[in-house]
Amino acid sequence: MFLDLDANATYACDEQIQVLIAQAMAQLGNPSSVHRGGQRARAAVEEAREGIRELVGALPGDQIVFTSGATEANNTVVDAATRMGSGSLVSTQIEHPSILAPLAREALRGRDVRLVAPQQSGEILPEALVSVLGSETALISVMMANNETGVCNPIIDIAQRAREHAPRALIHSDLSQVVGKQAISFSEMGIDIGTISGHKIGALAGVGALVLRHGVSIEPLVVGGSQELKLRGGTENVLGIISLGIASRLVRERITRRSAQMRAVRDRFELLVLKELSNCDINGMNQQRLPNTSNIFIQGVRGDDLVVALDLERILVSSGAACSSGKPEPSHVLLAMGQDEQRVRSTVRVSFRADQSEQDAERVAHTLVRIAKRMRDEERTVSHAA
Repeated sequence: MFLDLDANATYACDEQIQVLIAQAMAQLGNPSSVHRGGQRARAAVEEAREGIRELVGALPGDQIVFTSGATEANNTVVDAATRMGSGSLVSTQIEHPSILAPLAREALRGRDVRLVAPQQSGEILPEALVSVLGSETALISVMMANNETGVCNPIIDIAQRAREHAPRALIHSDLSQVVGKQAISFSEMGIDIGTISGHKIGALAGVGALVLRHGVSIEPLVVGGSQELKLRGGTENVLGIISLGIASRLVRERITRRSAQMRAVRDRFELLVLKELSNCDINGMNQQRLPNTSNIFIQGVRGDDLVVALDLERILVSSGAACSSGKPEPSHVLLAMGQDEQRVRSTVRVSFRADQSEQDAERVAHTLVRIAKRMRDEERTVSHAA
């Protein structure tokens, strides 16, 4: 049996969700249509919207806008901010590429883009962010938790400090990795917009959402239709939206238990690895982290080789963000934390699901340690022969 320990990339669709989606396929039409099938679809979309609102702790007046995923949602935010004036666009060096890429494009067009470096621990300090803000700043975007290290940022404090120094700025946070792993309250964060990804919580891939604070107005990225309050044109992905709504309700009902289970499994895994394997450590271990994420440096072992070797043992892990896997470039997140390239290339990410057990953690830890020791022995043999 495969053990999928790459949950930060994709959280497999829940079986209950799959059954309900199959039932819905025969009943639903275009939610913009006035006939019975269209109205059933519209009701399902609105029910899903409320499920997401409850999961993230948004207020009744806040808007939930469906998108094709977090990448489109993040691009929408950057695009909207560029139209708000000529002020600076401020973010961090550890953001997901769906924020960094559109910001890089704006920089090439002459826009003032400022990226704040993290601490060596991976955290973004409010003071560092505030130091680059100005009264003209148009966008502040800081992820709530990093997808590679799991390190969390103090979003409430960041938003409060940012509002004082850049009152006109649109304050955004990518919530994709936090939602489903720990309880959050959008209404208490002090941000204007949050991003959600469906397949990070067990919904179908190809659906996500923006959460907009009441009174916040943005220009749409996708135009050509009046869907989603004219904020995202195009016929809605009804099945994807339904899956996200169902996943949101299931996750909300179980969030405390899910979070505790993930943390117990992750901690058991780390305890065993650190006990049995020398010259390794956990990036961001002493910081507030997502309960399921372990980013491990193992000296003398190439991360990509370890990923392949574990795959042969039917254990799936990652050597970086899923959208970057297979590329030769080292993690931009770990480099931004001040790590050298050799260390970065000796790092893997293990991210657990809520339905995995401490026995699973033990299997993974023992297998990883065995393979890492073998790789080190092979490397020493080659070095001595040379």
